[in-house]
Amino acid sequence: MTALDSTGQMRSRGVRVATAAEAAAIDQATIASGVDSFALMCRAGTEVAAHILGHHADRFSQGVCLCAGVGNNGGDAYIVAAQLYRAGVRVRLRVVAPPRTSDAQRAAALWENTCSTWATCVDTIDTPINERLIVDGVLGTGHRGELRTESAVLCGVITQAHANGAYVVALDIPSGVDATSGDVSDGAVIADETLTFGTIKRGLLLQRAHAGRMVLIDIGVGEQMSQVHVEQTMPAWWHPPSGLRSSVPHIAWNAHKGRRGRVAVAGGDTGMAGAVVLACRAALTAGGGVVHAIVDEPSVAAVQALVPQVIARGWPPLATSHKVDALRLTPSESGQAPRYDALAIGPGLGRSRLSSHVLQRLVDSYRQGPLVLDADALWLAAEAATALGTDTASLLRYWLRDTPHAVLTPHPGEFARMTGEPLPATWDARVARVHELAQRTSAVVLLKGTPTVVAVPLEAGVHVVPHGTPVLATGGSGDCLTGIIAALLAQGATGASAAIVGATVHGVAAELVSGESGGPYVAGPAGPAGPAGYRGHLLDAVLEAMPEAWERIADASGAPYVDSVGCATALPFVR
Repeated sequence: MTALDSTGQMRSRGVRVATAAEAAAIDQATIASGVDSFALMCRAGTEVAAHILGHHADRFSQGVCLCAGVGNNGGDAYIVAAQLYRAGVRVRLRVVAPPRTSDAQRAAALWENTCSTWATCVDTIDTPINERLIVDGVLGTGHRGELRTESAVLCGVITQAHANGAYVVALDIPSGVDATSGDVSDGAVIADETLTFGTIKRGLLLQRAHAGRMVLIDIGVGEQMSQVHVEQTMPAWWHPPSGLRSSVPHIAWNAHKGRRGRVAVAGGDTGMAGAVVLACRAALTAGGGVVHAIVDEPSVAAVQALVPQVIARGWPPLATSHKVDALRLTPSESGQAPRYDALAIGPGLGRSRLSSHVLQRLVDSYRQGPLVLDADALWLAAEAATALGTDTASLLRYWLRDTPHAVLTPHPGEFARMTGEPLPATWDARVARVHELAQRTSAVVLLKGTPTVVAVPLEAGVHVVPHGTPVLATGGSGDCLTGIIAALLAQGATGASAAIVGATVHGVAAELVSGESGGPYVAGPAGPAGPAGYRGHLLDAVLEAMPEAWERIADASGAPYVDSVGCATALPFVR
């Protein structure tokens, strides 16, 4: 389970997003704690076999082809082959070369002892694969650079079979994808599904088109995740949806609308009412009790017509080209008891002089309440900083100095505008920049993207939200996320939990719309939905899927692993 302590920090770190070096260090720490390395391999292979038996039995008509390399990834494939054979599945091996590691050699011996006719079950690497289910165990997390000749040949055969309709399951990471950088070698395998062991490999997040659907398999290394630190990397964590259950503010069965949170969304310049409409609708789907819209006067009627549940009021008019009239303040805005439990500023706010005055006045009025700054609000903050001769981070830190929970939600372009530099291309440099902005502004920073990265002030690492599909790659998607986060803040969530939970439920809803539910994420042309699954959907469909997405988070099991099958109850544990 994931929870927050009194300072708003994540107590349960969830699942490590690991580089190749970190994954190896976690394995070594587990082995040093007394777990036999071959036992880890046996567990991994057995869990994979159990998953295949439970989810892909309809693909067994022509048997299963297992492709094994010379290292421990190939050893995993030998264990999978032995377990499937013991379960009565017809299997055939494609072996690059004899195994070279001691554990892989033990796995190969186990396979030989299991299959009495094992010699007839091994085929050459260059002949076409006829099986409709292929397990890729050619190369693992230790791969770097270009494919060697034999591996390239076998990966090419897998690729051809995949093009002909075979379903490819990769072990830990698709062969030819760098687990740390996400670099893809020429001829790398494109998987429909990747079963990754214990940790999420960073390369999977960066190469979703090659990873396909990702399934996290528990091999018993969880206790070592938070104990491993590798220099020069920023620790990153993924929180499974059901593990976030305790971070979602509770709504009592007898709650009235005031107790479900009063949310305000400020934006909606003339011609951009839709942004506020989407943010308000999203806030309502997140359980907001009362939602207010603060919009330009011509947008009031549109907001009230499209979202009748919302209370809308307008901005003040611009009296002259040199003067902005005083904002019409409610009692809560003039220093009395606040009527809004959280305020979001930015959706469709515009970039005019009046917009800038509205932003600064609202930030000043609500400094002591939870705040979300998004879209045009971030652009205007950068403009104000330039005009004052300072940097955006310093200005935001001043603006937010008394704000208990502030969340900034830039996309890469807005982030670059705020910092004055484009985002770096490499993961480590990019994450370091997001982390730095969070520390300098004392605000939670949510960088939208693939994946989404959340940095929390005073935390050493970052959080990663890998959920979502290209259904969200459309105008207005960020406005929906802003509304969700604002509603969670209004209900008492901290900035950290509101950002992480909000991005997760937003992404899970998109996966449901794309027909890609069941794992941390599904994406890319190799995924079940394929390119066609991302067309024909409006953001309305994402909002309509929110009830089911919230159910995924409310799942009481709180299981840290997705589609993990207990090997002790599924198959005999091989040794």
